[in-house]
Amino acid sequence: MPHLVIEYAEKLEDNISIAALVSTAQEAMNRSGLFAPHTIKTRALAYRHFIAGEKGGSFIHAEVRLLDGRTDREREELSSAVFNALCQFAEGVPAVTVEVREMDQGCYSKRLPF
Repeated sequence: MPHLVIEYAEKLEDNISIAALVSTAQEAMNRSGLFAPHTIKTRALAYRHFIAGEKGGSFIHAEVRLLDGRTDREREELSSAVFNALCQFAEGVPAVTVEVREMDQGCYSKRLPF
């Protein structure tokens, strides 16, 4: 736990390194000090077909999924850290957003090797 899911417009792959984007966002999560590094799971999903505003511009959106137990301030600081990490790759990207969501622990199941 936690999960960081980065969604982005597929056409951004022509201009930025998605591997570097994922790595930088993962490191921002790690630097927050809220999680053991081996528990952070980061992945990126490209979207070919989407509408973003009237002109159909590109976007980067990150959703951080956490189990409850973090303070409002911790979630806000985490959101800012991930946002700043994404913005390093967002020159010319009109929409960059981050959302931190708490998951219901009673509805979350997992099996992990670590």
